[in-house]
Amino acid sequence: MNSKQLTAFRAIMQSGSMTEAARRLGVSQPAISRLVRDLESSLGFSLFERRNSRLHPTQGARAFFREVERHFCGLERLSQSADHIRMMKSGSLCIGATPLLAETVLPEVLARFALGRDEVALNLAAHEPEELLQRVAGHQFDLALTELPAETGAVQNGPAYRSELRCIAAPGHRFAAGRRVRVEDLEREPFVPVGTADSLHYRRVEQLLRDHLIRPDESIGAGQFSVARGLVRAGFGVALVDPFSALRWAREGGISCSFEPAQPFCFGFVLPPGREPGALEQAFIDSFEAAVGAELPLQPVDPDRAAEL
Repeated sequence: MNSKQLTAFRAIMQSGSMTEAARRLGVSQPAISRLVRDLESSLGFSLFERRNSRLHPTQGARAFFREVERHFCGLERLSQSADHIRMMKSGSLCIGATPLLAETVLPEVLARFALGRDEVALNLAAHEPEELLQRVAGHQFDLALTELPAETGAVQNGPAYRSELRCIAAPGHRFAAGRRVRVEDLEREPFVPVGTADSLHYRRVEQLLRDHLIRPDESIGAGQFSVARGLVRAGFGVALVDPFSALRWAREGGISCSFEPAQPFCFGFVLPPGREPGALEQAFIDSFEAAVGAELPLQPVDPDRAAEL
């Protein structure tokens, strides 16, 4: 196999058709087809099949694509390093995070960290937890921040923290009268449960409601904390969300209250396997702790015990 074959295969997987892949790469469709046939011959298995005039990747293609993506990510990292050298940057820090943390807390932390560090090239990318940890294990990030618990056996654990979920409500809601919401206050209250049936946060909150014999009015659920904010804004009810989403919600004029009994939200840093934080990574961790600690109470935790808290 060669780079042209891999590039053609990747373009088809990303675009969903040979026609669009050919357009993106500036080659003819027959040329794309020939590259794919040659790649299939080299691999020894089929990559695509046609059903109802549409191209569908095989199971083998999807598995192979994950490996191809890692290859191209490594090439992109080399290209970034070359750019940094060309721009005379004396250091670089490539940070990964789950979408929630990349969208809420990390932009402000990075802005503070960048002050006075013009010589450092920074990069932030977001991936879902499983893919994020795979990329960290493959040394594609210097440092990453993820919600816990997570399957971190293939990476090096860094500092981890516990905060608490908060109850958010729309402006003008009766919860605005107090700074604390108790589980009993959710009886018959329009409520947006967050997560899926197999997620830890969802199971914990459902168990809490059952233990206290509380029955909220649940007309709609949210798969993610960010979705819950939108549903609360639309008037579907109150929700228990992570502290970073709650902080952003309060800044937008919404209501954010502490919740009793406290429900943990754990998160932590991970690094490539066998690697301790270098000077730049440690400086970022220190900057993160200072910035977040000024807004929220942070309790250090053992990342391996996050599921038990």
